[in-house]
Amino acid sequence: MSRIVISGASGDLGRRVTKLLLDQDPSSELTLVTRTPEKLADRASAAISVLKGDYTQPESLDAAYRGAGTLFLISGLNLGRRVAEHRNAIAAAQRAGIRHIVYTSVGGGEHPTNPAMSAKDHYRSEHDLRASGIPFTFLRNHLYAEIVSNIWIAPAAASGRLEMATGQGSLSPVAKADVARSAAAVLRDPERHAGAVYEISGPELLSMHDIVRIGSEVHGVPITYAPVTEEERLAYFDSVGLPRTYDPDMPPSPEGHMWASDELVSADLAVAEGYQALQSQNVKLITGREAEPLRTVMERVKSLRYDQIDEAA
Repeated sequence: MSRIVISGASGDLGRRVTKLLLDQDPSSELTLVTRTPEKLADRASAAISVLKGDYTQPESLDAAYRGAGTLFLISGLNLGRRVAEHRNAIAAAQRAGIRHIVYTSVGGGEHPTNPAMSAKDHYRSEHDLRASGIPFTFLRNHLYAEIVSNIWIAPAAASGRLEMATGQGSLSPVAKADVARSAAAVLRDPERHAGAVYEISGPELLSMHDIVRIGSEVHGVPITYAPVTEEERLAYFDSVGLPRTYDPDMPPSPEGHMWASDELVSADLAVAEGYQALQSQNVKLITGREAEPLRTVMERVKSLRYDQIDEAA
C-alpha cells in the first residue's frame, strides 16, 4: 500500500480513519495534513508525517501531498467557499502526482436541483474531480445517525415535539463509525474502488415518523413530529441566536455544532423533496459488515453532547 495522505486529518472523520488504518497495519505510511498540526503531534513517527496544509493556501498543499499515491480528500466546512478550496486541493494533487483521490461527498448530492446548500458544493466538486483526470472514488455520506440522535431527538425528548421543515420525507441515517470503516477500506485498496460512487447510508430508510417513534422508545417518553414551513424553521433558529450564514469563526452552538440556519433549513428541504430517500447496502459491500441501525446508535450516544461523540463512543 502506497503512502496515503489524509487531508483534514485532525477532524473527527480524519482521526477515526487514521486509527482504523493503523489498527490494521501499524506500519502504514501516512501523511496527516491539517491546519493545526499541533493537535496531531503525538501521531508523528518514522512512518507518519504530520504536516500543515490549508485548502486556502495552495502552496502548503504542494508540500503536504508530495510523495503520496492516494489522497483522502475530506471536504472542507466553508459553505459556498469550499468549491474553490477543493479545486486548490485537486490542483495540488495533480502537481504532486497523486494517483487516486477518495472524496467525501454527500448523500443524494449528484442532482443539480438538490436544494441543500451542501449538496450544491459537492455536486460541483464531484464534477471538478471527474475532470481532473485522476482516478477517484466518491463516498456520498448520508446524514450522521449521531446528528439525528443528539441534535434532533435528544432535545425533542425533553420537549415532546420535533419540529422540522422535512415534510413527509425519508432518509437513511448512517453511523459515523460506518462512514469511517468504509473510507478506511477504500483507502487500503483504492484500485479496487476506482471510479466507484458509493451512497454510504444506514441499513434502513426511515420516515420522520419512524425516527420519532424510535426516539420515543429509546428515551422512554412520547415524541411527536410536526412538519413546519421553511420560514417557521428559520424563525426558530433566529430566536435561539443561530447565525443565518456560516462563518468559520463563529462559536459552537450549545449542542456543540457549528452550522448556520440557512444550511440546516436547506438540508431539511432536501429531505422533504425526496433527495435523501436513498438506502444502500454499500457499507456491507465495502466492509463486509452490516451498517449499524439508528436505534443502536441512539442507545449508545443519547446521553452525550454532540461534540463529545468521538471514536471511543
